[in-house]
Amino acid sequence: MAPDALAAREQARHLARGFARALRLSPHDETAHLGRLQACLALDGAEPVQGALADVFVAFGAEGAALKRRALALAAPRLHEWLRGRFEPWVHARALPRVTPLATRWSLLAVPSADMSTRARRCSPDVSRAVAAQALAAWQAHDLDGMDHFLHHCLTCRDRLAFMLVRRALYQRQARLPEGWGAVETELLQGDPHP
Repeated sequence: MAPDALAAREQARHLARGFARALRLSPHDETAHLGRLQACLALDGAEPVQGALADVFVAFGAEGAALKRRALALAAPRLHEWLRGRFEPWVHARALPRVTPLATRWSLLAVPSADMSTRARRCSPDVSRAVAAQALAAWQAHDLDGMDHFLHHCLTCRDRLAFMLVRRALYQRQARLPEGWGAVETELLQGDPHP
């Protein structure tokens, strides 16, 4: 990553943390909510944006419909359509419950719901994609420790997304799956026994 891009991302993180501190003191500060959302938009991935948006929807009820509509419009380009659809009914409704599946690890006021999958609580799709990219690099470098670390991550976090992304990439390259992958795949496909 270019030095300018790294500096911009670090500046965005600094701004997001500053607005988060302001929201801890005043959870209904509209300026801080919008500033934090703007800072999160400058970060990679959708998880920071979703977390900041969930906080807006937790902090404001029907009286904050204009703010919620504006925040959703700002966040919309970074969110999947189905996720935007999950926020939409709450624009003119009461405040989103504090414990919600719409929260992420980046949420400050909202808390991720326990009825989410284990993978979703432990890592976001952004994390799954990054871990998958690291695993592919490890495979190309014949890094057995890196591949073992990847499989451990998949089993520990029940990260089916990362596993399937790497498996698909290897199949597209007509590569044989490394030793032990069959057992991991079977374990992952058996469901999520651990809440």
